[in-house]
Amino acid sequence: MSCTVGNSYIVKSGDTLFIIAQQQLGDGNRWREIKKPDGTSFTDQDASNLLVGQEICIPGSISPPPPSGNQIKLEARFYSMEETRCHTPASGVHGVTLRAALAGQWQSQCQGQSVGRLQCAVDPNVIPLLTNFTLMLWDGRQVPAAALDIGTAILGKKIDIFVDTVQEAINLGVQPVTAIL
Repeated sequence: MSCTVGNSYIVKSGDTLFIIAQQQLGDGNRWREIKKPDGTSFTDQDASNLLVGQEICIPGSISPPPPSGNQIKLEARFYSMEETRCHTPASGVHGVTLRAALAGQWQSQCQGQSVGRLQCAVDPNVIPLLTNFTLMLWDGRQVPAAALDIGTAILGKKIDIFVDTVQEAINLGVQPVTAIL
């Protein structure tokens, strides 16, 4: 491997620098510490154009730390941007859809600005509104998320995850996820 600084890591499908930093460094907000093999930093544009198989360099040890923080196991269902027509969530702020978050695209299609979080609807008695957290998906991938909406059908340990289309919501069905606060 050709890293001049840190340890080599090969980008996998679904990886973003935020997710890699979350898994490898314990904090997704540390993604700017990840370097290119020549030791230079990633620009925002570079970060949104990662390629599967690309080598990147992680500072320090690359063994992932165990998830830290309060973990809440939840039943995930899905609601769509197509169905809500970008109706303003209860918090007054939008997030991005699951597909956009997994692709590292943090520009809200509803709000038109960079938001850096997946939009979720929660029971505010379980996760308070406007709480930022890491959402561990059913397949182990992690994305930054926020409790931006509530709903009458979301009671107890349930969560609605924002997706692009009604068909995507139907296809995903019900999935087990973990919120790491």
